[in-house]
Amino acid sequence: MKKLVTLIILFFALTQSYLYSQELKANVSVNMDQIQFDSRQYVTSLKYDLENYINNQKFTDIEWEGPRIPVEISIYLTGSNRTYFSAQLIVISKRTIRGTDDEGHSIAMKFLDKNWSFEYQSGAMLSYNPTRFNEFTSLIDFYMLMVIANDLDTYGELEGSKYYDRAKQIIQMAASQNKSGYSINYQPGELTRYSIISEFSDPRYEPFRKAIFSYYVDGLDMMAENPEQAKKNIVRAIEDMADFKKNKLTSSSNFILLFFEAKAGEISQMFRGDTDNSIWKALLYLDPTNTMLYQEAMKAR
Repeated sequence: MKKLVTLIILFFALTQSYLYSQELKANVSVNMDQIQFDSRQYVTSLKYDLENYINNQKFTDIEWEGPRIPVEISIYLTGSNRTYFSAQLIVISKRTIRGTDDEGHSIAMKFLDKNWSFEYQSGAMLSYNPTRFNEFTSLIDFYMLMVIANDLDTYGELEGSKYYDRAKQIIQMAASQNKSGYSINYQPGELTRYSIISEFSDPRYEPFRKAIFSYYVDGLDMMAENPEQAKKNIVRAIEDMADFKKNKLTSSSNFILLFFEAKAGEISQMFRGDTDNSIWKALLYLDPTNTMLYQEAMKAR
C-alpha cells in the first residue's frame, strides 16, 4: 500500500513538473475578415497550430517554476495571395500577482506589430530554431522571448537580460539578411522591432528595469497583505522612473511608452482620487500620452 501511495505522489509530482516546464500559455485568435475567401482555407488551423507550437515549446534553458505566463495573441490578416499573407500582430502578456487567486493577473506588456508578411498553409509543422530565419516563426519567437524576459524581470532584478539578448539576436540575424521589417535603421522615437529591443537590452535602461521589478515585487505583490505600504512603494518606483527619464535620457523612449501603455489604466485606477500630487506629477511627466486619463483619475472623489 505504501508503495502504491509513493507511486501516486511521484506521478503527480512529475505531472506538475511537466505542466510547468514550459514558460507560456498562449491563447491565439485569427481574424480573416479582410482576406479573400479562396485564401482562408490555408489558415483554417493557424490558431491551433500556433497555440500548439507556443504551448509545447521551451523557449529557455531554465527549469521554469510556477504557472505559465498568460499570453493573448491576436492576428489580423490584412491581405492575401493564396498562401502568402500580410497581417498585424498584437501580443498582450500578463503577470500573476502574488496573494491573489488564479485569476489575479496584471497586464505586463502590449506589443502591436503592424507589418508582418509570411507564407502559411494549415497544418504546418512549426519548429523552434532561433538561429534560422523563418518569416512566420521568427517574429513569434522574438515576441515570446520578449514576454519571458519581461516576466523574469518582474521577479528578480535584471533576470530577463539573457532572453532580451536572445530576442535581439533574432532581429540582428534577420537584419543581416535584409529581411523586410527588421532594419536596424530608425528615427528617434520610431517604434520598430529593432528600436524596441535596442532599448530593452540596453544597459543604460537597467535602472528603469529595476524600478519595474520594485513596482511588482514591492508593490503589486504586497498589495494583498499591506496595501498602504504597497502603494507607497509603487509611488517610489514611479518616481525612480521619472528620475531616470530626467537624468539619463535625451530623447523619447519606446520602453517607457510601452510600459505605460500596458500600465496606465491599472495605475490610474489604483490611485484614483489620491490627493498626493507627487504620483500625478511623475505620471504626467513619464506618460503625457495618457494625460486625460490621469487628470480624470486625479479629480475623482
